[in-house]
Amino acid sequence: MERAKFQFSSRRHYACFMKKYRIESKKNLLTILLVCIAFSVFAGTPKRIISLVPSVTKSIYLLEAEDLMVGCTSFCLLKKPADAQIVASAVQVNLEKSILLKPDLVIASTLTNPETLKSFKKLGIETMMLPYSKSYDDLCSQLQQLGEKIGKKELADEIVNSSKKKIEELKKRVPKLDKKPKLFLQIGANPLFTAVPNTFMQDFIEFAGGVNIASEFKIGSITREKVLVSNPDVIFILLMGTLSADEKQSWERYKNLNAVKNNKVFVMDQEKTCSPTPLLFADALEEMIDKIYSE
Repeated sequence: MERAKFQFSSRRHYACFMKKYRIESKKNLLTILLVCIAFSVFAGTPKRIISLVPSVTKSIYLLEAEDLMVGCTSFCLLKKPADAQIVASAVQVNLEKSILLKPDLVIASTLTNPETLKSFKKLGIETMMLPYSKSYDDLCSQLQQLGEKIGKKELADEIVNSSKKKIEELKKRVPKLDKKPKLFLQIGANPLFTAVPNTFMQDFIEFAGGVNIASEFKIGSITREKVLVSNPDVIFILLMGTLSADEKQSWERYKNLNAVKNNKVFVMDQEKTCSPTPLLFADALEEMIDKIYSE
């Protein structure tokens, strides 16, 4: 009888023990899962970024994440020289110098040599490709993609929404004309290059209520004779430094050009127009609209 009582007591104790063990195990498992989730989120947020794209460098500043940037190209516009080390030109990357910066994310464009990206990947360094934007919407979606990647999603969404709101307001300011003004956007001088469809620059022209004289072009190469024959009403020159002023003088020699007769040959900030963030795009568009329709 004593033996049976002892066996029953042991089973009860065992059952109580197993019940408590299962509860504790569930708590421990939940804790482990939460830690794993937190670690994966943390691990997925880069802490040391190399930007091989000037527009991405601008976006990193815009997203208030310059403390994450350790490397960039010689074409990137830094607020302070100490913000990042130069590790690349437009297309060539100094792989050794880049690796010494111990990046956990390299952001590249289609200009970046694919072999260079393979080298980064072999070393376990994550790469992110942001191709040349084909539209204003692309500029916005890429900023949001970048924001999500570096833990700045809410700020990126806020910036994009603000920019889109301004774009819609600007479109309403464009006069309803029977004949749309013909625009020529010059983005290269030697050889002469212009903005073409299927690029975000085409959106500058369309949002401003204009017509692109190169609307049938697939590549941006254009002759000066073609521009003269097209007789644009407005010329925007988007070049660097003194080159813009030189080109402005060159066009103004053609007194029969509508753009010259109407005093509509303008120099625009290349940083704002050729590699814009969504906010810079909106600022440039506002300037263009003001210049096109001013008396």
